[in-house]
Amino acid sequence: MRRTPKTDWPTTDWMKLAHDSYWLWAESMMVIGMRTTDMMTGRGSDRENRLMVSEKVKAATDIGLKLATGGLASPERSAQKAVSHYRRKVTANRKRLARKKS
Repeated sequence: MRRTPKTDWPTTDWMKLAHDSYWLWAESMMVIGMRTTDMMTGRGSDRENRLMVSEKVKAATDIGLKLATGGLASPERSAQKAVSHYRRKVTANRKRLARKKS
């Protein structure tokens, strides 16, 4: 039996999805913690709260459109597309909120 390069193995996509999903979860927890702390200590602003809600609605709408327009080629491709989409948003929020704390 001929061995194929690692990139051709079916587990490669699932491993990337698992890695990206873990970091999405971890960064989400960081963002939730920073925002909760800000709200509880009174450092949060109405602007930040409105931004948080509007970002969630926009991100859900964007991913719905992406999935509806061709993201359903395979289960792992659809999942990867969704995780990558949300991860970009969460990473940007984590960096922005961390800068505010410095």
